[in-house]
Amino acid sequence: MYLYFTIIFIALIFTAFLGVGVGVGFLGATDGEVLLTILLSLLTLVIIDAVVAFIIHKLPKKLMNPYKKIYKVFSWEKKFYHALGIRKWKDKIPETGKALTGFAKRKVENKDDTDYLYTFMLETVYAEVLHFWSAILGFLIVFISPKLFVVVGLPLALANVILQIMPVMVQRYNRPKLMLAYERAMKNKQKQSAEKTNENNLDLKFQNTEKDTENK
Repeated sequence: MYLYFTIIFIALIFTAFLGVGVGVGFLGATDGEVLLTILLSLLTLVIIDAVVAFIIHKLPKKLMNPYKKIYKVFSWEKKFYHALGIRKWKDKIPETGKALTGFAKRKVENKDDTDYLYTFMLETVYAEVLHFWSAILGFLIVFISPKLFVVVGLPLALANVILQIMPVMVQRYNRPKLMLAYERAMKNKQKQSAEKTNENNLDLKFQNTEKDTENK
């Protein structure tokens, strides 16, 4: 959470100085115009996030199948995420899954429950798609003030991209581990099911043998 607030604070300070220094000094804007543009941009970003979250979570689960090729995590990504030090900051990213969907993604609670693990993977895809589109649509704020789009709209849109892409990376970093856990749990479940079936067959065979003996 602190990491997010730090990025937001730095972005706002930078944008304020840039807006006043360039927007007022060279583009003929007023201090009030700069402040209003910043506030409207922030409000628009919040609204975009809310609308995107609402729409994405209404999409059918079949579109978010984690095994679809479009959501495939490439082998080079793991090295890239490690190079970015993701293990040091991934737990500092706000996790809103519990509040939005009732499903917490902070940690894996049950590594043996296949339904739980698949839902976890599904939620990582929902989160990935949500944050991706929030990053793209965030650039709409550059149209709030064409005069100030370079010194206010663009810096805030780029800061929004950083804030949105970080959760995307976390989802894509965690999903391969979840897939391994899910596939391992599925194998164990199938093995247990096969063993149970064999036991039932043996019991049935034994019962039939006893009946044949009694009949004789």
